[in-house]
Amino acid sequence: MRVLIRMLVGDPLEAMEAAKKAILLFENSNPVLLAEIAANKKYKKWSRIGAVYALGFLASKGGSRTLLSILSDRLEPPHLRSHAAEALGNLKEQRAVRQLTKILADKEPPSLKRWCVYALSEIGGKRANLVLKQLEAAKPRGAIGRELRLVGGKARR
Repeated sequence: MRVLIRMLVGDPLEAMEAAKKAILLFENSNPVLLAEIAANKKYKKWSRIGAVYALGFLASKGGSRTLLSILSDRLEPPHLRSHAAEALGNLKEQRAVRQLTKILADKEPPSLKRWCVYALSEIGGKRANLVLKQLEAAKPRGAIGRELRLVGGKARR
């Protein structure tokens, strides 16, 4: 419980350190409370990011649903949505492929799209690989092109 209280302080360093501790103390972590912190717009930005980060390492159906909801909500800050994309990639959440693909096709910030590329490469599978191949064929520049080079066909092997 102390870990979650540290996360709620809202300080970036405290929130991320608390998130790491929540992961290390997995058996004592409460994914339901982390999902509540991540989803609740009344909490400070870094408290929510810390919770999203921790959820990305704790397999939980409720956590995945929360992360998908954050990723899908265009009213959420792009920085938070980027962390949700990363977390879904870490969880290899197949249900996220559709939303990640939609973000890549829509007018969204390049920083968010970059994390969608990362997530698709981590998730893998036929659908994710097809999207990455199509994106590579378009030869994107900037952050998206750099991320594609970094993942370098990892998921498509």
